[in-house]
Amino acid sequence: MDERIHEWIKISLLEGIGENRLRTLMLTLKDPFLIYERNSDELLKVLPMYGKIIKQIKETKIDLTEYEKKIHDYNVNVITILDQAYPHILREIANPPPILYVRGKFEQDDNLSIAIIGSRFASYYGKKIAERFTRSLVTMNFTIISGMARGIDTIAHQTALHEGGRTIAFLGSGIDVVYPRENKKLMQLIIGNGAVVSEFPLGTEPFATNFPQRNRLISGMSLGIVVVEATLKSGTFTTVKWALEQGKEVFAIPGDTVRKTSMGSNRLIQQGAKLVVDVEDIIEEFPFLKRKDYTPPPQPEKVGLSSKEKAVFDSLKESPLPIDDIIETNELPSSKVSSILLSLEIKGLIQQLPGKRFIRRSIQ
Repeated sequence: MDERIHEWIKISLLEGIGENRLRTLMLTLKDPFLIYERNSDELLKVLPMYGKIIKQIKETKIDLTEYEKKIHDYNVNVITILDQAYPHILREIANPPPILYVRGKFEQDDNLSIAIIGSRFASYYGKKIAERFTRSLVTMNFTIISGMARGIDTIAHQTALHEGGRTIAFLGSGIDVVYPRENKKLMQLIIGNGAVVSEFPLGTEPFATNFPQRNRLISGMSLGIVVVEATLKSGTFTTVKWALEQGKEVFAIPGDTVRKTSMGSNRLIQQGAKLVVDVEDIIEEFPFLKRKDYTPPPQPEKVGLSSKEKAVFDSLKESPLPIDDIIETNELPSSKVSSILLSLEIKGLIQQLPGKRFIRRSIQ
């Protein structure tokens, strides 16, 4: 294991550190050994509110021998927010996890992902709908994201694998804890053709409070979420809340008005989620995707771009970026950025999405 990752894991396991403080330490210092090499006064100049934490890190000794043995035994890949392997689509959410424990692997094609979620107590109708939508999305090369829970989540993962597609499961427990236990075999299959991911340290039990936090990663890794079935008090609503905050698309499949497992999804439609009855209803919200009538975008170097146009284009990602972030990155007046974005769109290099978000047309 890389010695810097080793050290960040040690720091992450200290009592009271928490993800927010750890993320700030990582993004500010980059190198954990600076905490030990620099004196506290130097560190406080860049981390003025971290005096107690710096003292705690310097004075606490943690033996990671057994922890690292488990990482090795379970073939876990530890990825930090500083690593190139960290999914850029997750790095762009408001509160990305500083450390990810991964079994399996991420791939570039996972940028094209849709989450399929819903009730743990799925009806026959819900299971069949989840199968149909998953099957169609997999044939269009989408990676399927879900949470490996009973019901709709399990159906989505199983169908993706059956159709030869990729699927990613985000856990509400440690990467070494199978929950629910009956999905042990499914977990191994996902690892073989996708990834099982957790932000929680090894050994973490599936406490109820973990799942709302976990749900932001299900929506964060996806271009949009599809709610198949949900009761009015379903935990699915926390994923919807995160999706809306992240600017992701929210789709809901209508159901029987008297069935409890359909009342939540029907309510979402009343509140503005897009009603979908076919996968085409989802695809039409992403016009930048490659279709049969797709025309590849021109290469930027073959299009006459000014220096500012090139800078704005280079700042765009392969996942949607809000205009405010583009303005902040390029340090240009909003009117100038709007003009440049319009020019890039006319030249066929970028696509504007709902909510004043922009993306390169080169995503496949």
